[in-house]
Order: sequence, then C-alpha cells, then structure tokens
Amino acid sequence: MAGKILVVDDEPLILTAVERALSKVGHGITKAQNMKELDEALRLAPFDLLITDVYMEDETSDTIIEKVRQTSPGIRVLRMSGSLGRDHYENFIEKPFSIETLRRRVNDILNEPS
Repeated sequence: MAGKILVVDDEPLILTAVERALSKVGHGITKAQNMKELDEALRLAPFDLLITDVYMEDETSDTIIEKVRQTSPGIRVLRMSGSLGRDHYENFIEKPFSIETLRRRVNDILNEPS
C-alpha cells in the first residue's frame, strides 16, 4: 500500500535518502527539517505514517508525534535513531539503515491492521 508519509529529521542527508528510497516505490513524501517546516507540512495533513528522528536539535519525537496527531489522529509512527537501541520503541529503525530495511519496515507498518 502506498502511503502519504511525513519525514522529520534535522539531518538533510537522512531526509533526502528517505525521500528517494520511498518515493521510488510509490509513497508520497513530505519532509520537515525543523519545527517551522513541520508546521508548514502539517497543512498537507492527514498523513498515514510519520517517520521521525528520536532526538532533534530542540525537540523530541514525543513532542513531534503529539503535534502531528492533532491533524492526523490515526497516524502510524516509525522512530529512527543512531543512539538508541530498538528495545525503547515498538516501531523503530536504527541509523544507519539500508534502503531495503527502510522499505520493508514502512511496508509492514502501513499494512498492519488498525
């Protein structure tokens, strides 16, 4: 299932890599590198999936998720980090990750029953 995906990360290379990997398999991608861009992106809500870095420069993933759920209440979430183990969150991908791993995780999450 192709989804409408919001990607939030303060690293431009991660945003670009995720966008390329997922748009090539049919997903619609909206990117945000900071809270200002996130506010702008939320005008395109609702989204099916939020992919967010656990730690941003001035926010945590919990704050970002709370903000996104105001316009996309049923959104599914995939957190990513290079500094946390996967035991911390249900849907998590460790940086660096392969394109194949990212695509598989996104596909699995989007196809989970509600």
